[in-house]
Amino acid sequence: MVINSLNFALFFLLIVIIYFSIPYKYRWILLLSSSYIFYMSYIPKFLIVIMFSTVVSYIAAIKMGDEKDKRKRKIILISSILINIGLLILFKYLIFFTRMFNIQNNFLNNKWIVPIGISFYTLQTLSYLMDVYRGKIKAERHLGYFALYVSFFLTIFSGPIDRGTNILPQFHKKFDFNYERIVDAMKVILWGLFKKVVIADRLAVYVNEVFNNVHSYKGWPLIIAAFLFAIQLYCDFSGYTDMTIGFAKILGYDLIENFRLPYFSKSVQEFWKRWHISLSSWFGTYLYIPLGGNRVSKFRSYLNIFIVFIVSGFWHGANWTFIAWGSMHGIYQIIGKLTKQSRTSFIKNLGINPEGLFIKIYKTIITFCLVDFAWIFFRANSLSDAMYIIKNLFVGLTNIRQSSILIVPDCKLIFYSVCILFFIEVIDFNKNEFFLMRLKKKNVVIRWVVYYIIFFLIMFFGVFGNGSFIYSNF
Repeated sequence: MVINSLNFALFFLLIVIIYFSIPYKYRWILLLSSSYIFYMSYIPKFLIVIMFSTVVSYIAAIKMGDEKDKRKRKIILISSILINIGLLILFKYLIFFTRMFNIQNNFLNNKWIVPIGISFYTLQTLSYLMDVYRGKIKAERHLGYFALYVSFFLTIFSGPIDRGTNILPQFHKKFDFNYERIVDAMKVILWGLFKKVVIADRLAVYVNEVFNNVHSYKGWPLIIAAFLFAIQLYCDFSGYTDMTIGFAKILGYDLIENFRLPYFSKSVQEFWKRWHISLSSWFGTYLYIPLGGNRVSKFRSYLNIFIVFIVSGFWHGANWTFIAWGSMHGIYQIIGKLTKQSRTSFIKNLGINPEGLFIKIYKTIITFCLVDFAWIFFRANSLSDAMYIIKNLFVGLTNIRQSSILIVPDCKLIFYSVCILFFIEVIDFNKNEFFLMRLKKKNVVIRWVVYYIIFFLIMFFGVFGNGSFIYSNF
């Protein structure tokens, strides 16, 4: 049951009806039971894993909160972190390590399944434990609220990776039915659904064909597939985030922002302030800063950056392709810092305004190309596939007419949909406000015409057969 399906719509509608019909002090029971039902709709047995992690972390946080001895508190923290990371390694990375050390195990190769969402709820749990240890938040003594924090059905599969400091206090607050807030939430959901089913799932047909059969193609098909994957991934993941934020908003909860027009970034460093914000901020707060951040020598700070992106890549998946992808972003950032001053001086010596529109557009294009090039490793099924793509990316570009694969399915619809996306995001970037929210200031006729156009595009041009989300695999 995925959030862009009819089943989920009916499931959520039932939750909303009951949610606003019962006293607020019992709502956590409804949401927690709904979260567990939602999780069990995939693989029921893995509910035991998430419940075990929940109980261990709940007890550890309370023990830390009650313990005055700093040394003992640290022991509790480290023990609880090791248990949670141990579960993640056991289920997600055990096969990777057995293959790396050439250990033969038919059971692992054939029957081992990774619990869905384990990467997300593990990071969310770890941040809570470290925040309690640091005194940023008091240990949650209500087991039900904490269990809901770990397993909240809207975020468990693909985030955003929320913090206890943000969402736990909201679980304790009473929220009454608010028509205007729900209308705003529906706008966000509508736009997220458009990005997912009209753009991302339609692009997936071409992208999957090329990346799953890379040795059949050279040149333009590979270039187009790499470019379209960047659009697909963004629309898929940000579409999911929009929908989860919208659904949570209906229930009265404000989730943290996860995307902020990332492809308008003028540097790779800026890109990571706009892309998967909850993850990049997590690694910044709980890994980069504890390693020393930029308070150490330049060499050490560069090493810290590289370590963070290696870990980030490995977090995404137990595959060398993700490690290579993370490494590339680490190298991008280091090179960017090393050459920043010389690049600025070079531009000034040419008599060009470093803050001018031309330079901004140039930087945005270069940044997109660098990010898109790294996406090749992110999407490729293996390192050998990724290397094949890179070696053949610019082979036979003059034979464009001979490439039958260039006929992208529904290319006109995709082109117009992406143009709508680009146009709206350019406006959002300049106005720094979601366009559907700005429509409240417009004439009622204009508002509803736009709403119906988006709804029409979703109903008539949406692809509803492929409901899965890319990041739910991580």
